[in-house]
Amino acid sequence: GKTAFASTAPKPAILLDLKERGTETIAKVSGIKVLEIDSWSEFEEVFWDLKEDDEYRTIILDQITSLQAIAMQKIREDNNYEEKDTFTQRDWGRMSGMMQTWLLNYRNLQSDEKYILFLAHQRAFDTEEGENNQIAPHVGARLSPSVEDFMNGAVSVIGNTFIREKIDKKTKERTVNYCMRLGPHASYRSKIRVPPGSVAVPDVLVNPTFEKIMTLSRGEAISKIKRK
Repeated sequence: GKTAFASTAPKPAILLDLKERGTETIAKVSGIKVLEIDSWSEFEEVFWDLKEDDEYRTIILDQITSLQAIAMQKIREDNNYEEKDTFTQRDWGRMSGMMQTWLLNYRNLQSDEKYILFLAHQRAFDTEEGENNQIAPHVGARLSPSVEDFMNGAVSVIGNTFIREKIDKKTKERTVNYCMRLGPHASYRSKIRVPPGSVAVPDVLVNPTFEKIMTLSRGEAISKIKRK
C-alpha cells in the first residue's frame, strides 16, 4: 500500500520510479507523472531539473531501497569491479555518503506548497546492543544502518504500512483493512511530529491518506476533515 498511499498526495505529482516498476496500482490516478530512473547520474540530473521547476506539488521517490542498489552499481562501475568482487569498508562508506547527501538534497526541495515522499521496503534488523545506538531487534527501512538512521531523523513522518485481516467469529466474514502504523512501537520504526499537547496520535491509521497525515501534523483531529 505504499505507492497507493503516496498517490493520495497533492497533485500534480511526479513519481521517480527507481527500478521499482510497481506503479500499476496508480495507473488510473490522474495528475501523477511517472519517470523511470535507471542510473545514479539520472537521479542527480532529475534533482537539478526539479529544483528549477515549480510544476509539481509532490515528489515521490519509489523506492529508496532500490536507490541504494543503484548507488552500489555506480560504485562498482567506477571501480571497474567484476561480479565476484565484494564491497570494501571504504565502498560502504562512500555509498552511505552518496545516499545521505542526495536524499537530503531531495528532502530540502520541500516547502509550504511542495511535499517529498520517500518510499522504502522494510526488513527486520537484528542489531547488537550498542551498535548505532539502536535496540535489537527492530523493523525499519531496508537500507544500510547508517542511512536508515539518517532518514529516520530527516523526515517528519515515518509510517509503516500493512494489511490487517479480521474474521468475524460468528459469521466467518473476512474484512481486510489497509493500515499505517504511526504511534510509538517497541519494534517498528514509526513517528509523526505534531504540536506539543495537541491531538492524540492513533497507534494505527486505517485507510491512510495524505490528508489524514497532514491533519494530524497540524495537531487537528482526523474527524475535522471535511467530507466531499
